Amino acid sequence: MSGPAQEKQLRECFSKFDVNGDGKIGAEEFRKLMGSLGEFSSKEITRLFSEADSDGSGGVDWREFLSWICSGTAMKGMGTQAAASFERLLNNETRDEATFVEAAAMGEKVTSYLKEKDEKKERKKRVRRKSVREDCDALGVPNKYTGHRIPVPMTHEGAKALLEHFLNNGDRSKLHKKQVMYLIDEFFQAYRDRHRLPVVRTEVAKPAGRLIVVGDTHGQLADVLYIIYQLGPPTATNRYLFNGDMVDRGQQGVEILLILYSFFLADPESIILHRGNHENEDMNALDLDSGGGFADEVMQKYDLEVYRNFANSFRALSLCSVINQEVFVVHGGLTRVKSLTLDYIDSIPFTECTAPPPTTTVVKEQIFSDLVWSDPVDNDGKFKSDRGVGIKFGGDVTTKFCSQNRLRFMVRSHQVPEDGRGFFKQHSDRCVTVFSASNYCGDGGNFGAVIVLSAATFPRYEICEHYAPALEEMPSFVKSGQKNWSQISTDQQKGGAETARTGRREKEFTRMIVAVIENKPQIWDHMIANALGNKLARPRWIELMGAVIDSSYPWEEAALHWGLFDEKEQTVDMTKFLGRWIVHIESDGYSSFVNAAIKYAFEAIMGMDMDLQKTLQLFDKDGDGTVDLREAKEVLAQFDLGLSAGQINRLLGQLFSVSVEDKDSKSVRMNIQEFLGRFNMVYSSNERKELPVAVQDFLDRIGALITKNSPAIKAGKTEASKGDRALTRFKTMSSLFTTLDSSQDGMVQISEFVEGVMQVPGIDELQLDGQALTKEKLTEVAKALDVTGDGSLNYLEFLQAFEPHDQGAADLQNSLVEDVTTVLFRHRMAIRKGCHHVDEINSQKVHQEDFMDVLHGVNSALEKAERSISVSQIENLANSMAVEDQEGRMVFYEDFLRSFVILDTADDRKVIKSYGTSAE
Repeated sequence: MSGPAQEKQLRECFSKFDVNGDGKIGAEEFRKLMGSLGEFSSKEITRLFSEADSDGSGGVDWREFLSWICSGTAMKGMGTQAAASFERLLNNETRDEATFVEAAAMGEKVTSYLKEKDEKKERKKRVRRKSVREDCDALGVPNKYTGHRIPVPMTHEGAKALLEHFLNNGDRSKLHKKQVMYLIDEFFQAYRDRHRLPVVRTEVAKPAGRLIVVGDTHGQLADVLYIIYQLGPPTATNRYLFNGDMVDRGQQGVEILLILYSFFLADPESIILHRGNHENEDMNALDLDSGGGFADEVMQKYDLEVYRNFANSFRALSLCSVINQEVFVVHGGLTRVKSLTLDYIDSIPFTECTAPPPTTTVVKEQIFSDLVWSDPVDNDGKFKSDRGVGIKFGGDVTTKFCSQNRLRFMVRSHQVPEDGRGFFKQHSDRCVTVFSASNYCGDGGNFGAVIVLSAATFPRYEICEHYAPALEEMPSFVKSGQKNWSQISTDQQKGGAETARTGRREKEFTRMIVAVIENKPQIWDHMIANALGNKLARPRWIELMGAVIDSSYPWEEAALHWGLFDEKEQTVDMTKFLGRWIVHIESDGYSSFVNAAIKYAFEAIMGMDMDLQKTLQLFDKDGDGTVDLREAKEVLAQFDLGLSAGQINRLLGQLFSVSVEDKDSKSVRMNIQEFLGRFNMVYSSNERKELPVAVQDFLDRIGALITKNSPAIKAGKTEASKGDRALTRFKTMSSLFTTLDSSQDGMVQISEFVEGVMQVPGIDELQLDGQALTKEKLTEVAKALDVTGDGSLNYLEFLQAFEPHDQGAADLQNSLVEDVTTVLFRHRMAIRKGCHHVDEINSQKVHQEDFMDVLHGVNSALEKAERSISVSQIENLANSMAVEDQEGRMVFYEDFLRSFVILDTADDRKVIKSYGTSAE
């Protein structure tokens, strides 16, 4: 490793090892750092330290550290997993933030579309139904309520009692909704009145007071309980500053906010609350695994009204603070403007929204975003952030800001320290990051920390690290009277290291499955556009996944874990791969929509009512007996099938899954007869569901007789491959169709069909509804097959009569509708935001026509037409999902959006992930 860029990177790594700033990495510093990664035994850590400490001085200086890294000695003997953990020191994943930017932009476009609609038409006015009044207390809580009750107004003892309640019960015993609404409303008014400017000027109470800066806690109640019980409850002399990101990613953001709001109401001098990038409606709307989850959490525990009140309270939260006029505290970091002053920050309108749009071009909104999103780097200067919002700022920016505003240093949060500690220092110790959520997201394996500033020693500070026990263990932990909390934390972290590593690996694989599902349309498009064929070699598959989804994912490791590579050829069957994990919507209404979409598409083809020759010529233009994939796409795009271009690609990808690549012409081709047979298979499977079971069985037996009496088929049973036999079958059907067409007009009249089928050997032995077959009964069956109702059967109608229902038909059906499901799944947050816009009374349901407007808004926001849902599908979906209600035909959108499940079809449709978290 050489060059200034690499050396700066290593300098950054060295400074993280050298936490006490003495220019050397001591044995204890080294042990704690490597132990925090969760991959190394004590013996291995001792070995690594002795190898790095080349002069045996008991410490590793910069020269020894550089030699240790560059020689490769550091990685030697670690093993693949341990080395991967070590490399995580130098990398920071930002996928969740990229997801946020995309989702926020989409949601903004959908609401803008709906606002334009609002100007052109008047929506139906809705009135909230009044609840029946019971015997209640002053807050409206029924007297029969047996849960925890809060005092009104809130007192310090009341706040401590609520803290004790959540210590003993976690999130299992929630407050009554009326109490929650009271606390939120009172907090919003009181905090906004007390802190009217974005910057809070505060002091460490003298003579013996202290101020505790808490970093991100992200819905991890155990960490908040640990910190408060270790360092004492918030008071005017034991003041807390929570530096944003109290919610999302964890499951107890509600309880954390209620505790903090209660202490503030009891004593406004006891606590300051900053806004982080997660006190943001667009972030909250993301799924838990995508970096959000707070909206879902509140909806599960309460309802939309409560969530909207929480979101409204975020508008009051401060952006930053200055302590004793010397220490600046902000969630993210510094900004893109040349000369940032505290007075300028105070001029930012910060109560109008929870956060500006991430793509805003308004300068003050950009500065707002920078304050909650930016990150420090060791290189001087300002750079574009990988997160998609905010900037990266160097030491020169920190020095200039502190100098201009007469500050000693700044404290920020926002990042998990890559070395597994709860803090790290940069920019000559003038920029200190503190992060308080230990074992982040349940599998981070990291320590948490807080910064304690005491009046007696200010501006010196103490860093208190911790590793909180599991939430259910906290009551016994607190009541045990343990004195050495620090040692217990270290033991907790070491004991959970392996579990954390395994959890990270499984969670990443699940995220990759979700990414594959969300990007299926793009993968199919890429395959069709480049005529790749169905089987991809191992390197080509890895390249495709990296190009379409994300190259930083461990695709090869995941593929081996999933068993994707064919052992002999080392290829991936793309049809099987893309069909393995599917999004299913557990809804009767959606199932009805699926059937209608399939029927619409295939009746459109049959409705052309072409004779056999025209049908063949339509797809086989050069008459060579084959269909080219690109030609088939052009043909299908000419007709109104109710499908988008992307959905046609999905259908063709499935149809050509048994095709072969013509290396001479560099195209993927299929025999015309086989193509038409597979094309018809979907319609046959779907349409025959509407026929009586006895008729379906009867048609299957006729088809079996036709096959049985074909000499070619008989020969094929022993000599031909499965594909050859299928092709022979399709040729047999074509020959039979021509034979039945006695008038030679390319269509089989009902009478011709009946006369011909009655002559098939063995037909007289078949029964229909337990009775002997007659011409009259066969005529009724033929009429049921006549989709166009013109008294004749075209070739596709004829094929669908005898095509057996098998897994191929089911695969094709899934292929046809999954593109719709994928679009809905990928943009579920935008759909919810659009529904929230039109659901003014927080009922979690909207009128059918309003739901249609939301889906049209999603369509209009998509950049490429081939990603869209067709107009007919929007109408059918809204109609299928709507139910009769007192207010008319309504769509219960929350139930719909929570009905998504991810299934593994290779493992008996095992549920990989469910999004169903309905409110109690």
